Amino acid sequence: MAWPTNQDYSEAVQNPPLTFSDTELKKGQVNVDKNGLPIPCSGAFAVVFKVKILPQSWAIKCFTSEILDQQRRYEAISNCLAKVALPYTVPFTFMQNGIMVYGRKYPLLKMQWVQGESLNSFVERWLNDPGVLLSLAKVWVRMMADLKAVNIAHGDLQHGNIVVVGDQLKLIDYDGMFVPDLDGQQSNEIGHRNYQLPSRSRWDYGPYLDNFSAWVIYVSLVALAVHPELWNAHQGGDECLIFRKEDFVNPANSAILRDLQSSPNDELRFLIEMFTSLFSLSPQDVPSLDGNLPTIKIEPPKPWWSDSVERPVQPEEKQTAEINRNVEEEPAISDPGWIIDSLAADKPIERATFQSQPKELRIVAVGSLALVFLTRFLVEMPVSEFFVTVSFVFGLNILLCFIRYKNDPSHAEFESFKKESKKFLSQIREHQTLLDSISAERLALQEKLGKTEHELAGQKSRLASSLQTELARNQTNLNSQLQAVNQRRQETGTAEANKRNSLQGTIGNQISTLDRRISGLNQRETDEKNNAINALRDYHVQSRLRSRSIASGSISGIGSTYKARLIAAGIGTAADIDWRVNQVYGIGPAKQAALMAWRQIIEAEARRSAPTLSTQDRLAIENKYRQERQNLEAEKQRLQSELNAQVASARQYFADVRQSLNQEEQQIRSANAYENNRIQQEFDGRFAELDASLNTARNQVAPAMNELSEKLRTAQKQVFALRWKSAKHDKEGRRFASLRFRDYLHRIVRA
Repeated sequence: MAWPTNQDYSEAVQNPPLTFSDTELKKGQVNVDKNGLPIPCSGAFAVVFKVKILPQSWAIKCFTSEILDQQRRYEAISNCLAKVALPYTVPFTFMQNGIMVYGRKYPLLKMQWVQGESLNSFVERWLNDPGVLLSLAKVWVRMMADLKAVNIAHGDLQHGNIVVVGDQLKLIDYDGMFVPDLDGQQSNEIGHRNYQLPSRSRWDYGPYLDNFSAWVIYVSLVALAVHPELWNAHQGGDECLIFRKEDFVNPANSAILRDLQSSPNDELRFLIEMFTSLFSLSPQDVPSLDGNLPTIKIEPPKPWWSDSVERPVQPEEKQTAEINRNVEEEPAISDPGWIIDSLAADKPIERATFQSQPKELRIVAVGSLALVFLTRFLVEMPVSEFFVTVSFVFGLNILLCFIRYKNDPSHAEFESFKKESKKFLSQIREHQTLLDSISAERLALQEKLGKTEHELAGQKSRLASSLQTELARNQTNLNSQLQAVNQRRQETGTAEANKRNSLQGTIGNQISTLDRRISGLNQRETDEKNNAINALRDYHVQSRLRSRSIASGSISGIGSTYKARLIAAGIGTAADIDWRVNQVYGIGPAKQAALMAWRQIIEAEARRSAPTLSTQDRLAIENKYRQERQNLEAEKQRLQSELNAQVASARQYFADVRQSLNQEEQQIRSANAYENNRIQQEFDGRFAELDASLNTARNQVAPAMNELSEKLRTAQKQVFALRWKSAKHDKEGRRFASLRFRDYLHRIVRA
């Protein structure tokens, strides 16, 4: 039997009083579009309409295919949800005969309408606020923990079935929900493809059902909080958040996973590594989202000027700083220029002057030159001899002036000043040489320590590489063993699925065949009852029509003449009135209508008084089908019991296999952790030996380095003091600026 289509339901709900069996829904008004047509929300096996019944609204779910145990499942789900009273669910009522379409009744689900925002719309609206998305992720984890605590699984967690209402989440659509009372059954659906493991089948039905889809949504929220640009880059919101089935089937070629695995956020990369490891598991083996997850830190965007600020100290630089902590840096030599400038007084410098009198030298010079000129005129000396004599006398005068200049007391004081200046310079050079020697010795010691540190750092680097190699080898061994266990786990899942499919293909098909035979039997019984009732009703109506003669009837516009004509034409009773009346002479459209109206009145009265099927006849029909139905139901029950027993046996067998594999995996992980710990302890000891050698080298160098630093500091102070004294001495020497030989000659000439 074909079930109504979406269009059939859309036409039916336009007349609530005649369509719905629920008293409240009869008073409702279906939500319509601008053309006045109902707005449907279609799914795989149902269509949903919104019915307004002030002050609230209801979601009306109409099914487009038959689900044999639908009523029992919804009753179990309703009872469980009422008992646990979780804040994430909404009340609903299942009605086996809730809606009538083309004269036949079909089941209907009435659920309170949730006024909120779908998950994908909410995420898109808050993409640029990571705090909101992380808060939503926390609410999501808490909701999953609450569902797990009462052994309930929604079965189809996806963006369309999750509504954000304020700071709370609401779940809708409970077709595939698992509750403890349904343990041992199959699922009626396998959920949205972009939120489920590709290996999920209808046999996967238990409290673990939501584990993988919960991970999908949690990881999506966290990833978008850290990298909101992924929404547009990977078409987020298109029947998913950001992940699709293809990402789970072939993670190696997944663009979204590749982007997330290269994220600079360490915590996010760790979360993605955990997430991808779930793809190879069966739905039963996926761990629950229990909240033991890495804390995700959202780093603020780096400002454009960040490259201009001081670069932070890198680990190796920090290590070098630690190495040199005990070695005091070489103190800088202070520049004494600022002290020299501060010694410059504003008062004028009292310059030194020559103490000898230039008068005698001037007389000697003038007299000697005058004598030469006088002799030239008296002796008539040749011109050449005259110039030679003048030059000689002039030179003797200069020599005499120089001798007197040298013997001047002020010049002697100037010479003493210059000697003292040379002494200062000599002392500065000596102390500078000592300073350079100490610095060279200190630098050599530092280079020796640096060489030792470099060698030890190289050893530590090689040791760290060896450690990583050992740990990587151990991890490779672990991965190989875990891969073997996972392969066996997958083979177990495949074997279990094959076993279930085998049972479904044999006993399950037999049960389905019996269900169809029982349904057909029920339909034949109903049809036979309806046919019997219709036959009684038709016989009663015909008898009443034949009992009413036209001659005795009161018919508007039909007198005795016309009655006689009708009787002569063979139309004597109400049962005879049909299309033939228009062939009787004088019977026009009006009289024909009057005759038909008289017949319809009699027929209507007869139908109202028609008898129903007697109890004896009804029981006779029911007895006709009872034994066959009982035989079929007994056979179905026997087959169902056999199927349940074999399914339970297979489930227990494969559960034991999984338990054994889990124990084996735990042993492998424990052995690997023990080996990692042993390797780490071994290398920690070798690292400690290198650190001890480094500390020993530093401790050996530190006293000598401190002694040299102290000597260097003392020598620098001495050099600084000498430079300061030399600068002060040079300033005092400015008073001798006028004691040059040319100044002496100028004084003789000018005086």
